[in-house]
Amino acid sequence: MDSTNPFAMFEGDIGDMPADARMAAIALKRGRYITGAMYDIAADNREAVERSLNNDLLRLTDNPRYRVMVATPVGEDEVPIRSLKTRVGLRPQDAALLALLRIRVLEYENTRVAPGDWVIGVDEVRAQLTGGAGFLAASNDEEGVQRQIDAMLRSATTNGYLEEDEEDGEGMYRITPLVPAVLDQTLAGQWLDEAGLLLAQDTDQDAADQDATAGEEESDR
Repeated sequence: MDSTNPFAMFEGDIGDMPADARMAAIALKRGRYITGAMYDIAADNREAVERSLNNDLLRLTDNPRYRVMVATPVGEDEVPIRSLKTRVGLRPQDAALLALLRIRVLEYENTRVAPGDWVIGVDEVRAQLTGGAGFLAASNDEEGVQRQIDAMLRSATTNGYLEEDEEDGEGMYRITPLVPAVLDQTLAGQWLDEAGLLLAQDTDQDAADQDATAGEEESDR
């Protein structure tokens, strides 16, 4: 190591960050979010961590209430260079599930349930999204609905909003603090409404396409 650089960790290292700050910055760049002990490490080294993120065109988003930090990419409308991470776009069905999870978290918070106990099952997700004015209420294809729900749950797990919860049984998930950290209650309700509207538009368009196809076939006869 270079004795002239107090932060050097390997031969030729000219970095200016201590090991803890590097570890926290790497965790933010590689993962969806950080919490727990890693959150504390990042908070203790915030200036250095934030500088490292900014160098890669990432912005630090900190939610102290839920002790969650996220590294989000700077928008292309702000800088002409692509950041290290890319912004994740949500499909209407994914937004509907995320909104549902946020509302479920609010219910848990109102009854003072700790974050580690925020659980939700596949059956509950299906009931909420297919019942009443739910996002999938208009669909009569049960197998298709289940495939959509399975895909939505996989996406939510990949994006860090859910974790599979084997302790509570098969088909159970733990809702992570990332959900309330990135989505407030008002926005959740708005997303649910918009997701339902988009689904209705897609359904109307599919029906119109089918009518058009049927009309073309009739003309060919």
